[in-house]
Amino acid sequence: MPLRIGITLGDVTGIGPEVTAKALARLLQHPSELPAPVEFVVFGDPGHWVPWARHVGLTTDRVHARAGSPAEPAIRVLNPLSEPLPDRLPSGDAQAARAAVACLEAAGLACLRGELDAIVTAPVNKEAIQRAGIPFVGQTEFLAALAQEPEPVMMLLGPDARGRWLRVALATVHIALKEVPQRLTGARVLRTIACAVEACRMLRLPRARVAVCGLNPHCGEGGAFGDEEQRIIAPAVARAHARGWDVVGPLSGDTVFYHALQGRFDAVVAMYHDQGLAPLKAVAFETGVNWSLGLPFIRTSPDHGTAYDIAGQGKADPTSMGAALRLALQLAAHRAEAAG
Repeated sequence: MPLRIGITLGDVTGIGPEVTAKALARLLQHPSELPAPVEFVVFGDPGHWVPWARHVGLTTDRVHARAGSPAEPAIRVLNPLSEPLPDRLPSGDAQAARAAVACLEAAGLACLRGELDAIVTAPVNKEAIQRAGIPFVGQTEFLAALAQEPEPVMMLLGPDARGRWLRVALATVHIALKEVPQRLTGARVLRTIACAVEACRMLRLPRARVAVCGLNPHCGEGGAFGDEEQRIIAPAVARAHARGWDVVGPLSGDTVFYHALQGRFDAVVAMYHDQGLAPLKAVAFETGVNWSLGLPFIRTSPDHGTAYDIAGQGKADPTSMGAALRLALQLAAHRAEAAG
């Protein structure tokens, strides 16, 4: 049986359909390099998918994996919408926003039913979804609620131009900076460390050495300003050591990413969103991938937004979407191999 990788088109008034088509076209130029036979299931409105697929030369009439040779990738379109979307929609249109959520839900439920081995989600616009009347924090949080997983962890990862990797797991994500000290707990830091360790193992890295950032500049300089390192972070690191994990910290956030890029650490746990993502995007802006850890299924996405300003113009760069597809395929193949 081929690997089944779901892809949601995201907000179709953005660049989701374009980068999906371009990334798939690049990936399928060398099907023999794929880790296993694969079927891609595109969740979205065919009217907004097929033109881009044809534009990049994708075959859109291969519905089943058995339509070609066993090694030939197949592309299937699944539309969870009851009615087709209009051909032309303004940026951030409510219909497109609601459709994006419907596709995300359909793909997530398919994963939970065991019908997919992984999903890759194209970008959505949170403000557009909220304006459409849907309470929405982010795709990670939406899928976690669908899976009844209260503590997902977001990891962003990518290589720099020299092939050196940063992998950053976030203890807190989409909250105001002033709320971080109140939301940060020892249990949450430990959970993030655990997911970072597991991510290294899922990637089959030769080790899983994790650095943990402090919250305050210079880790609070021994409590001179801020004591979260002493009260929360250091005890969580100690509990991680007790579990036998190779964890170091808390370390100052202004230097730890340099050392990680030099290969001294395999992953970094950051305490808040921009502490981790600013260095990640500085070195891997085009190649970064968002990986949702802690879910009962594999989910990746490109590390960029809907880019309404260039949507429909054929200018969108599919590099990050391609990296998200390759990571999903790699992880799904590893999981299938482990399952026998």
